[in-house]
Amino acid sequence: MTVWTALATVACGSSPEAESDASATESTTAGTSEDTSSSDASSGSDSTAGTESGSTDGTGSSGSDSDATSDPTTEGTQTDSDATSEPTTDSDATSDPTTDSDATSDPTTDSDATSDPTTDATTDATTDTDSGTDTDSGTETDTGGFNPLLDTPNLWYAVHQSLIYIEINPADGTVVQLVHNQLLADIPLVQGQNGLTMLEDGSLLGSRESVNGTQIYHIADPPMTPNTTADAIVLGMVPSDLMNQPPLRIEALYTDCDGRVYLMDTGVDVSNPIGNRLLRFTGDYLGGDLAFEVITDLQNASVGDIDDMSPGIVNGDINDKDGFAMDSSFLWSIDYTTGTGMELAQTDGTWGIHALGGPLFDDDKARLYILSMGNDNTGAELFEVDLNDYSNSAALVEGPDLNLNVGTNGWSGLAGPLTDCVTLLPQ
Repeated sequence: MTVWTALATVACGSSPEAESDASATESTTAGTSEDTSSSDASSGSDSTAGTESGSTDGTGSSGSDSDATSDPTTEGTQTDSDATSEPTTDSDATSDPTTDSDATSDPTTDSDATSDPTTDATTDATTDTDSGTDTDSGTETDTGGFNPLLDTPNLWYAVHQSLIYIEINPADGTVVQLVHNQLLADIPLVQGQNGLTMLEDGSLLGSRESVNGTQIYHIADPPMTPNTTADAIVLGMVPSDLMNQPPLRIEALYTDCDGRVYLMDTGVDVSNPIGNRLLRFTGDYLGGDLAFEVITDLQNASVGDIDDMSPGIVNGDINDKDGFAMDSSFLWSIDYTTGTGMELAQTDGTWGIHALGGPLFDDDKARLYILSMGNDNTGAELFEVDLNDYSNSAALVEGPDLNLNVGTNGWSGLAGPLTDCVTLLPQ
Protein backbone atom coordinates (compact mmCIF):
# COMPACT_ATOMS: atom_id res chain seq x y z
CA MET A 1 0.00 0.00 0.00
CA THR A 2 1.17 3.56 -0.64
CA VAL A 3 2.50 5.36 2.42
CA TRP A 4 2.82 9.19 2.39
CA THR A 5 5.11 10.74 4.92
CA ALA A 6 3.38 13.40 6.91
CA LEU A 7 2.85 14.98 10.21
CA ALA A 8 -0.72 15.21 11.34
CA THR A 9 -2.42 14.29 14.55
CA VAL A 10 -5.85 12.77 14.63
CA ALA A 11 -7.59 11.86 17.82
CA CYS A 12 -11.23 12.25 18.63
CA GLY A 13 -13.98 12.69 21.07
CA SER A 14 -14.19 10.23 23.86
CA SER A 15 -15.67 7.00 22.64
CA PRO A 16 -17.18 5.36 25.71
CA GLU A 17 -17.49 1.67 25.13
CA ALA A 18 -21.08 0.60 25.04
CA GLU A 19 -23.43 -1.66 23.24
CA SER A 20 -25.84 -0.11 20.79
CA ASP A 21 -29.44 0.26 21.63
CA ALA A 22 -31.00 -2.34 19.35
CA SER A 23 -34.45 -1.06 20.01
CA ALA A 24 -35.93 1.11 17.30
CA THR A 25 -36.39 4.59 18.70
CA GLU A 26 -39.08 7.13 18.22
CA SER A 27 -37.48 10.32 17.02
CA THR A 28 -38.78 13.77 17.71
CA THR A 29 -38.62 16.96 15.70
CA ALA A 30 -39.12 20.05 17.86
CA GLY A 31 -40.79 17.89 20.49
CA THR A 32 -43.14 15.92 18.24
CA SER A 33 -42.95 12.16 17.85
CA GLU A 34 -41.98 10.71 14.48
CA ASP A 35 -43.11 7.51 12.78
CA THR A 36 -41.42 5.57 10.06
CA SER A 37 -42.09 6.21 6.38
CA SER A 38 -40.16 6.15 3.12
CA SER A 39 -37.62 8.54 1.69
CA ASP A 40 -36.00 8.69 -1.72
CA ALA A 41 -32.45 8.33 -2.94
CA SER A 42 -30.09 11.20 -3.28
CA SER A 43 -26.48 11.99 -4.11
CA GLY A 44 -23.30 13.87 -3.09
CA SER A 45 -19.96 13.88 -1.28
CA ASP A 46 -18.29 15.30 1.84
CA SER A 47 -15.90 15.10 4.76
CA THR A 48 -16.64 14.24 8.37
CA ALA A 49 -16.12 12.91 11.77
CA GLY A 50 -13.12 13.28 13.94
CA THR A 51 -10.90 12.50 16.83
CA GLU A 52 -10.85 13.84 20.35
CA SER A 53 -8.38 16.08 22.05
CA GLY A 54 -6.17 14.69 24.75
CA SER A 55 -7.80 16.57 27.59
CA THR A 56 -11.22 16.77 29.15
CA ASP A 57 -13.08 19.40 31.07
CA GLY A 58 -16.02 19.51 33.38
CA THR A 59 -18.41 20.36 30.58
CA GLY A 60 -18.21 16.88 29.20
CA SER A 61 -15.69 17.68 26.45
CA SER A 62 -14.18 14.31 25.83
CA GLY A 63 -10.57 13.61 25.19
CA SER A 64 -10.07 10.40 27.05
CA ASP A 65 -9.90 6.87 25.80
CA SER A 66 -13.16 5.01 25.29
CA ASP A 67 -12.33 2.77 28.21
CA ALA A 68 -11.90 5.63 30.65
CA THR A 69 -14.73 6.62 32.96
CA SER A 70 -13.54 10.08 33.97
CA ASP A 71 -15.87 11.90 31.57
CA PRO A 72 -18.88 13.05 33.58
CA THR A 73 -21.09 12.31 30.62
CA THR A 74 -20.11 8.66 30.66
CA GLU A 75 -19.05 7.64 34.14
CA GLY A 76 -21.06 4.82 35.59
CA THR A 77 -23.29 4.57 32.59
CA GLN A 78 -23.90 2.00 29.95
CA THR A 79 -26.11 1.70 26.95
CA ASP A 80 -29.48 0.09 27.13
CA SER A 81 -29.97 -3.13 25.25
CA ASP A 82 -33.59 -3.50 24.32
CA ALA A 83 -34.77 -6.21 22.00
CA THR A 84 -33.97 -5.66 18.36
CA SER A 85 -36.74 -4.18 16.30
CA GLU A 86 -37.87 -4.95 12.80
CA PRO A 87 -36.90 -2.26 10.29
CA THR A 88 -40.54 -1.86 9.42
CA THR A 89 -41.66 -1.16 12.97
CA ASP A 90 -41.97 2.20 14.66
CA SER A 91 -39.45 2.80 17.41
CA ASP A 92 -39.50 4.19 20.87
CA ALA A 93 -35.88 4.84 21.81
CA THR A 94 -33.90 7.99 22.08
CA SER A 95 -33.17 8.92 18.61
CA ASP A 96 -32.67 8.28 15.19
CA PRO A 97 -34.10 6.75 6.60
CA THR A 98 -35.61 4.29 3.78
CA THR A 99 -35.41 3.41 0.23
CA ASP A 100 -37.92 3.80 -2.45
CA SER A 101 -38.11 3.11 -6.13
CA ASP A 102 -39.92 4.70 -9.01
CA ALA A 103 -42.38 2.72 -11.07
CA THR A 104 -41.26 1.64 -14.50
CA SER A 105 -42.49 3.98 -17.21
CA ASP A 106 -44.86 2.79 -19.91
CA PRO A 107 -43.13 3.58 -23.24
CA THR A 108 -46.50 4.38 -24.76
CA THR A 109 -47.24 7.10 -22.25
CA ASP A 110 -43.98 8.32 -20.71
CA SER A 111 -41.88 10.52 -22.95
CA ASP A 112 -38.75 9.45 -21.06
CA ALA A 113 -38.98 6.00 -22.61
CA THR A 114 -36.17 5.37 -25.03
CA SER A 115 -38.01 3.07 -27.43
CA ASP A 116 -39.26 5.96 -29.60
CA PRO A 117 -36.65 8.56 -30.60
CA THR A 118 -39.37 11.11 -31.26
CA THR A 119 -40.49 11.01 -27.65
CA ASP A 120 -37.15 10.52 -25.88
CA ALA A 121 -36.71 13.34 -23.39
CA THR A 122 -33.01 13.37 -24.02
CA THR A 123 -33.53 14.48 -27.64
CA ASP A 124 -36.80 16.42 -27.60
CA ALA A 125 -37.49 18.41 -24.44
CA THR A 126 -40.90 19.54 -25.74
CA THR A 127 -42.30 16.01 -25.50
CA ASP A 128 -41.08 15.24 -21.96
CA THR A 129 -44.03 14.75 -19.64
CA ASP A 130 -42.01 13.33 -16.74
CA SER A 131 -41.48 16.10 -14.15
CA GLY A 132 -38.46 14.31 -12.73
CA THR A 133 -39.94 14.39 -9.25
CA ASP A 134 -40.33 11.22 -7.26
CA THR A 135 -43.69 11.68 -5.58
CA ASP A 136 -42.81 9.38 -2.69
CA SER A 137 -39.99 11.52 -1.34
CA GLY A 138 -40.01 14.75 -3.31
CA THR A 139 -36.43 14.23 -4.47
CA GLU A 140 -35.96 15.27 -8.09
CA THR A 141 -33.52 13.11 -9.99
CA ASP A 142 -34.49 13.46 -13.68
CA THR A 143 -34.96 17.15 -14.44
CA GLY A 144 -31.56 18.47 -15.37
CA GLY A 145 -29.95 16.04 -12.93
CA PHE A 146 -31.20 18.12 -9.99
CA ASN A 147 -30.84 16.56 -6.56
CA PRO A 148 -31.57 18.73 -3.50
CA LEU A 149 -28.88 17.00 -1.45
CA LEU A 150 -26.23 17.97 -3.99
CA ASP A 151 -27.55 21.24 -5.34
CA THR A 152 -28.77 22.95 -2.18
CA PRO A 153 -26.93 23.65 1.11
CA ASN A 154 -27.60 21.06 3.82
CA LEU A 155 -25.81 19.47 6.79
CA TRP A 156 -26.15 16.19 8.70
CA TYR A 157 -25.02 14.58 11.94
CA ALA A 158 -25.80 11.24 13.58
CA VAL A 159 -25.76 10.18 17.22
CA HIS A 160 -26.75 6.75 18.56
CA GLN A 161 -30.11 5.98 16.89
CA SER A 162 -30.74 9.47 15.51
CA LEU A 163 -30.03 11.10 12.16
CA ILE A 164 -30.41 14.88 12.06
CA TYR A 165 -30.90 16.85 8.83
CA ILE A 166 -30.35 20.63 8.80
CA GLU A 167 -31.70 22.62 5.84
CA ILE A 168 -29.63 25.74 5.15
CA ASN A 169 -31.06 28.87 3.50
CA PRO A 170 -29.23 29.49 0.17
CA ALA A 171 -29.96 33.22 0.48
CA ASP A 172 -27.98 33.91 3.64
CA GLY A 173 -26.67 30.65 5.15
CA THR A 174 -29.09 30.60 8.09
CA VAL A 175 -31.05 27.52 9.15
CA VAL A 176 -34.46 26.88 7.60
CA GLN A 177 -35.33 23.79 9.62
CA LEU A 178 -33.87 20.91 11.63
CA VAL A 179 -35.39 17.45 11.13
CA HIS A 180 -34.74 14.65 13.61
CA ASN A 181 -35.43 11.09 12.46
CA GLN A 182 -34.81 7.61 13.75
CA LEU A 183 -31.68 5.84 12.50
CA LEU A 184 -32.38 2.12 12.18
CA ALA A 185 -29.68 -0.29 10.98
CA ASP A 186 -30.08 -3.90 9.90
CA ILE A 187 -27.47 -4.78 12.53
CA PRO A 188 -27.47 -2.74 15.78
CA LEU A 189 -24.97 0.10 15.77
CA VAL A 190 -22.70 0.50 18.76
CA GLN A 191 -23.26 3.62 20.80
CA GLY A 192 -20.00 5.40 20.13
CA GLN A 193 -18.18 8.11 18.21
CA ASN A 194 -19.95 8.67 14.88
CA GLY A 195 -18.16 9.57 11.67
CA LEU A 196 -20.23 10.76 8.72
CA THR A 197 -19.60 11.80 5.10
CA MET A 198 -21.77 12.40 2.04
CA LEU A 199 -20.98 10.37 -1.07
CA GLU A 200 -21.21 11.47 -4.72
CA ASP A 201 -24.82 10.28 -5.02
CA GLY A 202 -26.02 12.11 -1.89
CA SER A 203 -26.14 9.00 0.26
CA LEU A 204 -24.40 8.98 3.63
CA LEU A 205 -21.54 6.74 4.78
CA GLY A 206 -21.09 6.45 8.53
CA SER A 207 -18.71 4.93 11.05
CA ARG A 208 -19.26 3.89 14.66
CA GLU A 209 -16.15 3.47 16.78
CA SER A 210 -15.68 1.45 19.94
CA VAL A 211 -12.83 -0.30 21.74
CA ASN A 212 -13.80 -3.45 19.82
CA GLY A 213 -13.43 -1.84 16.40
CA THR A 214 -15.41 0.27 13.96
CA GLN A 215 -18.60 -0.46 12.06
CA ILE A 216 -19.09 1.09 8.61
CA TYR A 217 -22.70 1.68 7.56
CA HIS A 218 -24.54 3.19 4.59
CA ILE A 219 -27.76 5.24 4.45
CA ALA A 220 -28.86 5.05 0.81
CA ASP A 221 -31.76 7.49 1.16
CA PRO A 222 -31.24 10.09 3.90
CA PRO A 223 -34.68 11.50 4.75
CA MET A 224 -35.31 15.24 4.62
CA THR A 225 -38.85 15.05 5.98
CA PRO A 226 -40.08 14.27 9.52
CA ASN A 227 -41.45 10.90 10.57
CA THR A 228 -39.24 9.08 8.05
CA THR A 229 -36.95 6.34 9.29
CA ALA A 230 -33.35 6.43 8.10
CA ASP A 231 -32.66 2.84 7.09
CA ALA A 232 -28.99 1.87 7.30
CA ILE A 233 -27.07 -1.19 6.11
CA VAL A 234 -23.98 -2.21 8.10
CA LEU A 235 -21.22 -3.00 5.60
CA GLY A 236 -18.81 -4.59 8.06
CA MET A 237 -16.00 -3.88 10.50
CA VAL A 238 -12.82 -2.10 9.40
CA PRO A 239 -10.11 -4.78 9.50
CA SER A 240 -6.58 -4.37 10.77
CA ASP A 241 -3.69 -4.34 8.31
CA LEU A 242 -1.30 -5.50 11.05
CA MET A 243 -0.75 -9.14 11.93
CA ASN A 244 -2.64 -10.41 14.99
CA GLN A 245 -4.03 -6.95 15.76
CA PRO A 246 -7.67 -6.14 16.57
CA PRO A 247 -9.91 -4.27 14.09
CA LEU A 248 -9.04 -0.60 13.66
CA ARG A 249 -10.72 2.19 15.59
CA ILE A 250 -11.87 4.80 13.05
CA GLU A 251 -13.11 8.16 14.27
CA ALA A 252 -13.74 10.13 11.09
CA LEU A 253 -14.68 9.78 7.44
CA TYR A 254 -13.84 12.20 4.63
CA THR A 255 -14.67 12.39 0.91
CA ASP A 256 -12.39 14.09 -1.62
CA CYS A 257 -13.29 15.90 -4.84
CA ASP A 258 -13.00 12.63 -6.83
CA GLY A 259 -15.43 10.88 -4.48
CA ARG A 260 -12.80 8.71 -2.79
CA VAL A 261 -13.41 7.98 0.89
CA TYR A 262 -10.80 8.43 3.63
CA LEU A 263 -10.72 7.12 7.20
CA MET A 264 -8.95 8.48 10.26
CA ASP A 265 -7.29 5.65 12.18
CA THR A 266 -7.05 6.69 15.85
CA GLY A 267 -4.28 4.22 16.67
CA VAL A 268 -3.98 2.72 20.13
CA ASP A 269 -6.61 4.94 21.73
CA VAL A 270 -8.66 8.09 21.16
CA SER A 271 -6.72 10.49 23.36
CA ASN A 272 -3.31 10.76 21.70
CA PRO A 273 -1.74 10.71 18.22
CA ILE A 274 0.16 7.44 18.60
CA GLY A 275 -0.56 5.31 15.55
CA ASN A 276 -2.83 7.84 13.89
CA ARG A 277 -3.02 7.48 10.08
CA LEU A 278 -5.04 8.80 7.16
CA LEU A 279 -6.38 5.79 5.24
CA ARG A 280 -8.32 5.48 1.97
CA PHE A 281 -10.71 2.75 0.84
CA THR A 282 -9.42 0.82 -2.18
CA GLY A 283 -12.16 -1.79 -2.56
CA ASP A 284 -15.90 -1.78 -3.22
CA TYR A 285 -16.75 -0.60 0.27
CA LEU A 286 -20.49 -0.40 -0.47
CA GLY A 287 -20.24 -4.08 -1.39
CA GLY A 288 -18.51 -4.90 1.90
CA ASP A 289 -14.88 -4.78 0.71
CA LEU A 290 -13.30 -2.53 3.36
CA ALA A 291 -9.70 -2.88 2.16
CA PHE A 292 -7.66 0.32 2.40
CA GLU A 293 -4.28 1.92 1.77
CA VAL A 294 -2.29 4.29 4.00
CA ILE A 295 -2.10 7.84 2.64
CA THR A 296 -0.45 9.77 5.48
CA ASP A 297 1.21 8.98 8.80
CA LEU A 298 -0.42 11.46 11.19
CA GLN A 299 1.14 10.66 14.55
CA ASN A 300 3.78 13.41 14.38
CA ALA A 301 1.56 16.23 13.19
CA SER A 302 2.04 19.92 13.85
CA VAL A 303 -1.69 20.31 14.56
CA GLY A 304 -3.71 19.37 17.62
CA ASP A 305 -5.61 16.12 18.16
CA ILE A 306 -8.13 16.41 15.35
CA ASP A 307 -11.76 15.61 16.11
CA ASP A 308 -13.31 16.18 12.69
CA MET A 309 -12.15 17.14 9.19
CA SER A 310 -13.59 19.45 6.56
CA PRO A 311 -12.62 20.46 3.06
CA GLY A 312 -10.96 23.86 2.97
CA ILE A 313 -11.88 27.12 1.28
CA VAL A 314 -9.04 28.56 -0.82
CA ASN A 315 -9.68 31.76 -2.80
CA GLY A 316 -13.40 31.15 -2.28
CA ASP A 317 -13.30 27.63 -3.74
CA ILE A 318 -13.59 24.23 -2.05
CA ASN A 319 -10.21 22.52 -1.61
CA ASP A 320 -9.89 18.91 -0.45
CA LYS A 321 -6.16 18.95 0.40
CA ASP A 322 -5.84 22.19 2.38
CA GLY A 323 -8.73 21.75 4.75
CA PHE A 324 -10.12 22.70 8.14
CA ALA A 325 -10.08 20.59 11.30
CA MET A 326 -11.55 20.81 14.81
CA ASP A 327 -9.74 19.96 18.03
CA SER A 328 -12.17 20.30 20.94
CA SER A 329 -13.27 23.86 20.10
CA PHE A 330 -9.96 24.84 18.46
CA LEU A 331 -10.24 25.50 14.73
CA TRP A 332 -7.21 24.57 12.62
CA SER A 333 -6.12 24.76 9.02
CA ILE A 334 -4.42 21.55 7.88
CA ASP A 335 -2.69 20.08 4.83
CA TYR A 336 -3.97 16.49 4.80
CA THR A 337 -0.98 15.22 2.83
CA THR A 338 1.65 16.52 5.24
CA GLY A 339 -0.15 17.00 8.55
CA THR A 340 1.12 20.55 8.87
CA GLY A 341 -1.29 23.21 10.02
CA MET A 342 -2.00 26.34 11.99
CA GLU A 343 -4.39 27.10 14.83
CA LEU A 344 -6.90 29.71 13.65
CA ALA A 345 -9.21 30.37 16.61
CA GLN A 346 -10.99 28.96 19.62
CA THR A 347 -14.69 28.54 18.90
CA ASP A 348 -17.99 27.55 20.47
CA GLY A 349 -17.97 24.36 18.44
CA THR A 350 -16.54 21.07 19.66
CA TRP A 351 -16.07 18.32 17.07
CA GLY A 352 -18.19 18.60 13.93
CA ILE A 353 -17.05 20.81 11.03
CA HIS A 354 -17.95 21.14 7.34
CA ALA A 355 -17.53 23.71 4.55
CA LEU A 356 -20.25 24.30 1.94
CA GLY A 357 -19.21 25.61 -1.48
CA GLY A 358 -20.21 28.93 -3.03
CA PRO A 359 -22.31 27.44 -5.88
CA LEU A 360 -24.82 26.27 -3.24
CA PHE A 361 -25.58 29.88 -2.24
CA ASP A 362 -27.22 32.81 -4.02
CA ASP A 363 -24.22 35.07 -3.37
CA ASP A 364 -21.75 32.38 -4.56
CA LYS A 365 -19.82 32.61 -1.28
CA ALA A 366 -18.55 29.49 0.48
CA ARG A 367 -19.42 29.05 4.15
CA LEU A 368 -17.98 27.09 7.09
CA TYR A 369 -20.07 25.50 9.85
CA ILE A 370 -19.18 23.88 13.18
CA LEU A 371 -21.16 21.76 15.64
CA SER A 372 -20.99 21.79 19.44
CA MET A 373 -21.28 18.63 21.52
CA GLY A 374 -24.22 19.73 23.67
CA ASN A 375 -24.61 18.17 27.09
CA ASP A 376 -27.01 16.24 29.29
CA ASN A 377 -29.92 18.65 28.90
CA THR A 378 -29.14 20.69 25.79
CA GLY A 379 -28.82 19.56 22.20
CA ALA A 380 -25.88 20.12 19.87
CA GLU A 381 -25.73 23.65 18.45
CA LEU A 382 -24.76 24.71 14.92
CA PHE A 383 -22.66 27.84 14.26
CA GLU A 384 -21.32 29.59 11.16
CA VAL A 385 -17.65 30.65 11.14
CA ASP A 386 -16.62 34.09 9.85
CA LEU A 387 -13.88 33.39 7.30
CA ASN A 388 -12.29 36.80 7.90
CA ASP A 389 -11.39 36.40 11.58
CA TYR A 390 -12.65 32.83 12.28
CA SER A 391 -15.01 33.95 15.03
CA ASN A 392 -18.34 32.12 15.10
CA SER A 393 -21.90 33.36 15.02
CA ALA A 394 -24.50 32.91 17.71
CA ALA A 395 -26.11 29.46 17.59
CA LEU A 396 -28.15 29.06 14.40
CA VAL A 397 -30.17 26.11 15.71
CA GLU A 398 -30.17 23.64 18.58
CA GLY A 399 -30.66 19.95 18.00
CA PRO A 400 -32.64 17.52 20.17
CA ASP A 401 -31.70 16.31 23.63
CA LEU A 402 -31.38 12.57 23.01
CA ASN A 403 -31.34 11.48 26.68
CA LEU A 404 -28.23 9.38 26.13
CA ASN A 405 -26.77 7.03 28.70
CA VAL A 406 -23.35 7.40 27.11
CA GLY A 407 -21.83 10.25 25.09
CA THR A 408 -23.18 13.68 24.20
CA ASN A 409 -25.89 15.06 21.94
CA GLY A 410 -23.30 16.20 19.38
CA TRP A 411 -21.09 13.09 19.41
CA SER A 412 -20.67 13.20 15.65
CA GLY A 413 -18.87 14.68 12.70
CA LEU A 414 -20.72 17.09 10.41
CA ALA A 415 -21.47 16.09 6.80
CA GLY A 416 -22.81 17.82 3.70
CA PRO A 417 -22.36 18.16 -0.08
CA LEU A 418 -18.92 18.98 -1.44
CA THR A 419 -19.82 20.84 -4.69
CA ASP A 420 -17.62 20.73 -7.77
CA CYS A 421 -13.89 20.84 -7.15
CA VAL A 422 -10.65 19.33 -8.42
CA THR A 423 -8.84 16.96 -6.06
CA LEU A 424 -5.33 17.82 -4.94
CA LEU A 425 -4.89 14.64 -2.90
CA PRO A 426 -2.52 11.93 -4.22
CA GLN A 427 -3.80 9.40 -6.72
